[in-house]
Amino acid sequence: MRRFSLSLWVLLLGWGASPAYAAWSYMGHLDGNTVLIDRNSIQFKGRNAMVWMLTNYSTVTANQLLSTTTHLEFDCDKNQVRHLRVYGYEGQMQSGARLVNISQTSVWVPVEVGTIMKSFQQVACTRGPFIRQEGVLNKPTK
Repeated sequence: MRRFSLSLWVLLLGWGASPAYAAWSYMGHLDGNTVLIDRNSIQFKGRNAMVWMLTNYSTVTANQLLSTTTHLEFDCDKNQVRHLRVYGYEGQMQSGARLVNISQTSVWVPVEVGTIMKSFQQVACTRGPFIRQEGVLNKPTK
């Protein structure tokens, strides 16, 4: 029994020390680059949903980046998205030095059907307070 407890303790310690990218899950490819979402990062502000996106580039960009993380905000009622923050890294999966740090919020742009951004919107906006019972209109809460 003591050996089992020791093995369980070692397993739990190893699991807690797992890399930060463990929460990323695959969403698709965009222009040859891999796009991932952190479903655990979804937060709500009124009728808006925020989520983190990771892009791993297949080749080094002009800014010497191999990955970027982007904090997105979706206006779920108006079908729009904007960038809250963008960070660029010299390695894939947010590894290496952070070479880009943009904290300026972008303007709202429409989310187009059939794009990877539409997939992100659907994941972010159909969670939590945005899920409605069947037959109930998806109206903003007061």
